[in-house]
Amino acid sequence: MAKLKTDPISQADLVDFLDNHSDFSFELLVLNKLIDHGFSCEHGGSYEDRATNKAREFDIRARRVEGKKFLRLAVECKNLRSNFPLLVSCVPRREQEAFHEIVYSVDPEKHPLENPPPVYIPAMLAKSKNIRITGQHTFYKAGDRVGKSCHQIGRLAHQGNEILATDSDVYAKWSQALSSADDLTYLACCDGNDRTGDLALSLVFPVLVVPNGQLWLCEYDSDGNRIKDPEPVNRCSYYVNLSYFHAGAAGGDGLAISHLEFVTLDGLVEFITSLIGDEQKLDSSFPVDHVLQKLAEQL
Repeated sequence: MAKLKTDPISQADLVDFLDNHSDFSFELLVLNKLIDHGFSCEHGGSYEDRATNKAREFDIRARRVEGKKFLRLAVECKNLRSNFPLLVSCVPRREQEAFHEIVYSVDPEKHPLENPPPVYIPAMLAKSKNIRITGQHTFYKAGDRVGKSCHQIGRLAHQGNEILATDSDVYAKWSQALSSADDLTYLACCDGNDRTGDLALSLVFPVLVVPNGQLWLCEYDSDGNRIKDPEPVNRCSYYVNLSYFHAGAAGGDGLAISHLEFVTLDGLVEFITSLIGDEQKLDSSFPVDHVLQKLAEQL
């Protein structure tokens, strides 16, 4: 920690922090935007990180339900300023990265996902299967640009105006979104059993939201040649391929989150609209027939 001045902090100092450095007011903007678009939200809660067994906080967890279709977002907010924006470097997405997963969950006594043994306890039955979506049905198409590196970029005030590039602050935020998604994936595995009492389809996305104008993207080709100068964008998908394992609910399946979403405040609305903006988009995001076909191939 840097050495602090000995001068007492004044009300003006606190106002300066709230006006120029605090994430809280920006969190409220994001929260209200989600509520306006039909999400029920938790704001500012805590959970136990299963990897570290330590208590961690989350900014927002958002859920929208359409019949038996559940969309959950693990949202973290970073109130970036124009002198220190986020730059994401992108390359064409490879074929093996072009997927996402959707959870098909059931009441296992109504819709068994496996042949039960002669003697069993209902709680031991698998409640869900994780279906990998590829090809034309995935949100993440091969060849589209995908983020692989990110940095906040600024200039140092007292060291010859040198460029500062760091990923530490924003990494802490987007890793928090990935950790928060762990609990949401567990809930997704239990939606059919615990919430509909029948069956359900569920999607989970980790999301980092920054203010409008503070997300920049630079494109490279597969050989590392920069093909475009940086430009401001509202949304950029970032490849993470992180698996979450919920043996008690998923019967041994691990749910993979393939991408994190970097979005601006406007980009958050665009992302939601692309998923569930109308009946056609909703049906495309939750392709029931395709999921059942993939499920049949697994069983």
